[in-house]
Amino acid sequence: MNMERWGRIAFYIGLVIAVIAGFANVGDLGVAALVVLGIIVGALNVTGKEIHSFLVATIALLLVGSVLSALPAFGGVLQAILDHFLAFVGGAALLVGLREVFQITKAQ
Repeated sequence: MNMERWGRIAFYIGLVIAVIAGFANVGDLGVAALVVLGIIVGALNVTGKEIHSFLVATIALLLVGSVLSALPAFGGVLQAILDHFLAFVGGAALLVGLREVFQITKAQ
């Protein structure tokens, strides 16, 4: 199995865990698993030409997260799903951001 497929599988697993975590408490171990899966996804799926788009999308998700808690009926569940998804994407953003900083400083 090629690396791109492993990255795609890690993404789907992280997405499913984030949704489940919106309804059930996955604890610290679940959040740690999301971060590790995010790092795997960042290493295997985010290529050089996608870095800026990925980081901007991550920032947009962070901003949207504060709005969802204000929704009356489903705000809590949506907020929990997004919080866990952000832990997942945050792991990828950490790796991708560090990789980008390294590339920028290496070029100069």
